[in-house]
Amino acid sequence: MASKANEELKEGGERPQTYSSPAIIERRRRILEETRKVIAEQGIAALSMNEIGQRAGVAKRTLYNAFQTRERMIASAIQEYFDEYVSRIAYSSEPGTMQHNLERMISVVQRNRKIRNYIKAIMALYFSSDVDHDIWAAMHSPAVHHNRQWIEVLEAKKQLQPWVEVDKLVEDLVRFEYATINDWAQGRIPDDQIIVRLVGSYLTSLLGALKGAARKDVEALIKDISDRGMDALPMPQRPKVAA
Repeated sequence: MASKANEELKEGGERPQTYSSPAIIERRRRILEETRKVIAEQGIAALSMNEIGQRAGVAKRTLYNAFQTRERMIASAIQEYFDEYVSRIAYSSEPGTMQHNLERMISVVQRNRKIRNYIKAIMALYFSSDVDHDIWAAMHSPAVHHNRQWIEVLEAKKQLQPWVEVDKLVEDLVRFEYATINDWAQGRIPDDQIIVRLVGSYLTSLLGALKGAARKDVEALIKDISDRGMDALPMPQRPKVAA
């Protein structure tokens, strides 16, 4: 830790700081924010450490000290942005329920509609055949976690069909969710249809894996969505403002 602090001293000519200091936290926030801006403006292929360093006001070696590689910096920017947003959703339902997972999906789509270029860039990367694993995992893992919460509760309640494997089901749900979001980002699904289309199709694809009360609940919601559209959905409250 002392050697890292010395590097900070040499680079900035200032007193050594710990990696939990407000200055270091603010610098990391600035780096990741500029990384996301470049992704939205230019895409990931054009993103360079030199440009991020210039825009964030830090030396390139500082970026490598903090993230080791360009790909890990991009992965951190993507994952931390997602995690920070989801942590501020004002859920009206308990974790591990269908309503909680749908509130998360709906809130994220509402956010996505405001940052379409960014979402288009990261979805194109997610489905690329040569995407770096760190970047792919940064996008894939959070959605796996949130889908798994509900599916594991259903497994514990014995409301999954006997042929269902939890890991495979969760992976398939994430792929379906992201494929639909990618179609929207590419302009194939209109803005005013994406939420109903995503939730309705997601639940329909899941229906064959369910039995008992869970299946009845999902069937009822699908019918309600068909009848009433957005009015049938468990809408999350406005995300809490970050401190």
